[in-house]
Amino acid sequence: MFSQNFRFHTYSIQQILQYGGVAATFCAVASLTASAAQAQTNGSAQTPRKTPLYPQNAKPSQNPNRPLLEMVFVVDTTGSMSGLIEGAKKRIWGIVNEMLTTTAEKRPEIRIGLVAYRDKGDDYVTKVLPLTNDLDKVYATLMDYQAGGGGDTPENVRRALAEGVTKMNWSPRTFAGRKVARIMFLVGDAPPHDDYQEEPDTLSTAAKAIAQGIYINTIQCGNIEGTRTVWQRISSRGEGKYFAIAQDGGVEVIPTPYDAELSRLGAKIGATSMAYGGGGFAGGAAVYQRAIVGRSNRLESKLSASAAAAPASAYANADRAVNKAVNVYAYDANADLVTAIESGTTTLEKVKKEDLPISIQNLPPPEQKKQVAQKLAERKEIRSQILTLAQKRDAFLKTERQKRVVATGKPVVSFDAAVADAMKEQVSRQGIRL
Repeated sequence: MFSQNFRFHTYSIQQILQYGGVAATFCAVASLTASAAQAQTNGSAQTPRKTPLYPQNAKPSQNPNRPLLEMVFVVDTTGSMSGLIEGAKKRIWGIVNEMLTTTAEKRPEIRIGLVAYRDKGDDYVTKVLPLTNDLDKVYATLMDYQAGGGGDTPENVRRALAEGVTKMNWSPRTFAGRKVARIMFLVGDAPPHDDYQEEPDTLSTAAKAIAQGIYINTIQCGNIEGTRTVWQRISSRGEGKYFAIAQDGGVEVIPTPYDAELSRLGAKIGATSMAYGGGGFAGGAAVYQRAIVGRSNRLESKLSASAAAAPASAYANADRAVNKAVNVYAYDANADLVTAIESGTTTLEKVKKEDLPISIQNLPPPEQKKQVAQKLAERKEIRSQILTLAQKRDAFLKTERQKRVVATGKPVVSFDAAVADAMKEQVSRQGIRL
């Protein structure tokens, strides 16, 4: 009797489990089961809309006025790479922010993809996160990376590099009339298993990448014998740059007096969201919005806890808050009505009643507009406060970094510095003005 509803509900619960966690799934099961039974009892079951309950921002927007920047990091996650992985967690937001604030053109849309790799016999050979502009998802994926495995020195670089080229849903060179820059970073400390003849050769993969307009840079951590030569050959064939950095990544985190307040303001931006969508079946909007809000709350709680435990995490959270202020369109445009309206993705009038945020579904249209306008104004004010503090923080960091250069006699070559160096040169080469 419930076959059609059951098929959809199973799919929906899987989606919520992926994006909303166990608690949200429990709520979803109860709500969906009750709604299905009620619909059958009333004899008025609706045909559900078969769309993911939490759509990822897997495709870039169609805005021709914003350049598109795509970055993929192919990262060795074996045991010796723990320092680099922790450094990447701390600085990923800062890397993105630098590209958003140094471009002379309109701020680019940024999409990031990840390939974590190890070797045969480890827990996994590769884990792939395709390119997305959902930067919270990128950060959450990075936070889950833990160094482990390895042992025989060479790793399965061949497969990892190939999947960075072939499994990343890269945009075409010309996409909706936009300028597109596509850049990869291979980051590791060990050479490839060249005895894995069933895997694509690294130089062939690099040649394939550059033929498609994807530049490949290599970042060598430490000084394991045999890595330097291979890394230099890959970057040369991929028309990118080669960098040698410390085994731990050389990432330097300088706590500032502004980090805690920036983190607090970043969380306040999240509180201005109005989850929408999920209509088309009984109780759908409520289930959908619980899943979205639950996902957001869990991420914020996780970030707050990590910031309280370590100053380095507070630094990363401050960078994330700045990103929320300058990277307006990267946060849940598919699920947050405030962002969707702000970005021009939709208008309040175009949203069906069953898809509206629950808090305003039954209000008259003028009151709906008023509440959305209040959220937009509140978000604008918070962004202004963030940008003011960010300027003070940047000045503080510039002074402190200069002190360290004077003390050591030279700037530190670090993971984040290497990425910024390559990005500036290669983004310009692909037609985006800095």
